Amino acid sequence: MPHTPGTRTRERPRRPLRRVLAAGAAGCLTIAMVMVASPALAADGPFDINGVVPDTSPAPGPAEINDPFGNIKELGPENGSSTKIGVIHNDPLPTLGLTNPNAQVDLRRAWLQVAQESGKDWLYFAWERDKNTGSGFIAYEFMKEKAPEACAYETASEAQLIANCNPWANRDAGDFMILWDQQGNSLDLYLRIWSGTKPNLTLGAPMQLNATVSQAAYSPDGFRGEAAVNLTDTIFGGQTKCLAFANTIPSTVTGNSDTADYKDTILATTPPISNCTSTTVTTPKTGAGADIPGGGLSIGTGVVAVKDSAVVDITGGTAAPAGSVAFHLCKVDAPGLCTTGGTSVGSTNLGGAAYPATVTSPTAYVTSAGRYCWRAVFSGDSANGIPGSSDSTATECFVVNPVTPSLATTAGDDVFVGGELTDSADLSGLATEPANPVINLDGTAGPAAGGTIKFTLYGPDDCSTVAYETDPADTPVDGNGTYDTPDPQFVATAAGDYHWVAMYDNADSPNNNDVTHNAECDDPDEDVTVSSVPSSLFSEQNWVPNDSVTVSASAGGDLSGTVYFDLYDNADCSEVSGDAAIYSTSQAVSGASPQEVSTSNTTAVEASGSFSWKVSYDSDNAAQEDIGETCHETSELTITNGGTVSSDD
Repeated sequence: MPHTPGTRTRERPRRPLRRVLAAGAAGCLTIAMVMVASPALAADGPFDINGVVPDTSPAPGPAEINDPFGNIKELGPENGSSTKIGVIHNDPLPTLGLTNPNAQVDLRRAWLQVAQESGKDWLYFAWERDKNTGSGFIAYEFMKEKAPEACAYETASEAQLIANCNPWANRDAGDFMILWDQQGNSLDLYLRIWSGTKPNLTLGAPMQLNATVSQAAYSPDGFRGEAAVNLTDTIFGGQTKCLAFANTIPSTVTGNSDTADYKDTILATTPPISNCTSTTVTTPKTGAGADIPGGGLSIGTGVVAVKDSAVVDITGGTAAPAGSVAFHLCKVDAPGLCTTGGTSVGSTNLGGAAYPATVTSPTAYVTSAGRYCWRAVFSGDSANGIPGSSDSTATECFVVNPVTPSLATTAGDDVFVGGELTDSADLSGLATEPANPVINLDGTAGPAAGGTIKFTLYGPDDCSTVAYETDPADTPVDGNGTYDTPDPQFVATAAGDYHWVAMYDNADSPNNNDVTHNAECDDPDEDVTVSSVPSSLFSEQNWVPNDSVTVSASAGGDLSGTVYFDLYDNADCSEVSGDAAIYSTSQAVSGASPQEVSTSNTTAVEASGSFSWKVSYDSDNAAQEDIGETCHETSELTITNGGTVSSDD
């Protein structure tokens, strides 16, 4: 029991309970029923009651409960009329105080174990006291209900326990007490059972247990004793239904009457006594209820429905299925398990007529690729004495795999040198990004997948030389869709065959794998041919007719006058059909004889034909005569053009 610090005499170091079997969602310890097939020993039971304390068969042995001893005060019931055995459950607080039991009734340790043989449940209990002389009663009291919450022996202080804790306050009908009368080294065991309705409980008369259902023995040195009792026939009425007792108080008392006083009590959180254990075995399922393949599930479009299936069974008794299974789902890397925490998916009540009972969790939705593990916790059935159990083993884990999207690309049209080369990528089959949180109960999906697309152009005429590549940041992805090479487009400067390669980068999202299209340059839809431009030559002749005249006079002084020119597109300077000259001009003449003047025609002749010039001179010098119009210059022009010549000819 808890105690105040001080000097101890021959005090054995305090040790924690040696736990036999851990089970139950509530975190309590259950003393497991151990199936034994060995020869009958203690009163036809599984325990060898010979005074060797504690008995080590069947393995792993009993749970050990330590208590302070020696010349030291420890917590125990205050002596008074309201703290007698028969009425202490109704004692008003404070119930406990500091006492210093005499050595012959001061317990050092106690042991508890439950085992089963031939369908019978057996209780083993043992004790060690501080002195091996003297007499008294050893009492073990078993209550179905846990000790009150205020009796938190491991964490509360002595002052808190004194103020708030009555360890017997949860007594109820059906609880029992086994008393060992040690007067004269007696081996007599007595059973007393509570009946009635709280708080008016009655402690039944002592029933001595005979050798067919019990056995007891002292150790040779007298400091210890051990006993075994057939619970099935003495407490459970021969029935195989599940019963459990969560609060055990080993003690020494002054006698076998209702008014006996407690001398020493071991106040500690003890393992529950139960003739039943439960097991929970679970299997991860798809949302449709099928087993998840060994290779895991695909994230699909970004949301995957999953469930968990739990099979709850009991050993050691019978009862109609009751209670519920609570389910949690964790996203955890290997080799981790969902032993704590996770997303609460809800609980499902047990149903059916008998165990084993199978229940399925509500649907959970995972939105991220990765490893997931379930935890299923059976609440137990306290009304029927069935402790809880759970499963969070590696068989509760499964994997959700990312998807590999499809990336189909189509290059732009073939071009000539100087044209723009383009590519277009069609991205499909993407899963959405993980939602926040990644596990939810309503199927909410995350945002559209992100990432980038990088376009790389190889060539000309090989798939190893990079001609051009885009900056991935220029082509961000926002879900499935078509994505084009960004502006400005690549302009080809050399002829040849080019090949586009497109790569999707998922930007670290776990739901989508990277994918590259046409890495081997074997997709003809990604080929572009750049051609050089053909050249051509078109030749066409033309002529520009001009004329010159030299004027001279043998006497009469300097020349002074005007020369007139007229060009006709015929051979006789005639104005056919009223056509006038196609070119006319005049040039002044002055200065010493002779003088040359010329036309400055710029109109070209492009067709074959006959041409003639009409010239005349009008002298302004009276000593020199005029020259009248004359058509004495003719030309025949033949033009033969070559047309167009091409580089392809």
